[in-house]
Amino acid sequence: MNFKIALVAGALALGVAGCMTPMASAPPAAVTSAAVFVPTAASSNLFEIESSRLALRRARDPEVRRFARQMIRDHQLATRRMASVLRSSGMPVPPPALNAKHQQMLATVEAAPDFDAAYVNAQLMAHQEAVALFTSYSSSGDVPQLASFAGQTLPVLQMHLDHVQSLGGGAPGM
Repeated sequence: MNFKIALVAGALALGVAGCMTPMASAPPAAVTSAAVFVPTAASSNLFEIESSRLALRRARDPEVRRFARQMIRDHQLATRRMASVLRSSGMPVPPPALNAKHQQMLATVEAAPDFDAAYVNAQLMAHQEAVALFTSYSSSGDVPQLASFAGQTLPVLQMHLDHVQSLGGGAPGM
């Protein structure tokens, strides 16, 4: 565990976390519209999958690679489940695409000199945002089936957040 904390501290010293801090600085607004929730959730899932595929190639820590495998598996399942809910609700399934924020996060992780620390930090931020998004939409979303999906997915996202914090993503200063 001390090694992981040292990795995170090193990332802070190198400015990796500083590069990503503005992306997570503002508290998220309440999301009640499927028009906002769907593309944001889809981009979030794709970010988790793509950054985790990158982690399988570049991460040095076996725990980080295990976490990445879990992210790919769980977020692919969430993507399929959301597409199913959208189809059954008569809504279009968005094409897979990262929004600008997730593109920037992926580029930052990819370019980081300390990949493991950058990946863990990005996962922490992404899961904090996802938990807030899914919490908001599950409690006040405008499409009941989609709000139910958000509520059912929330415990898995919270588990991911707890897991990434145990990898060092919850170190002081983050």
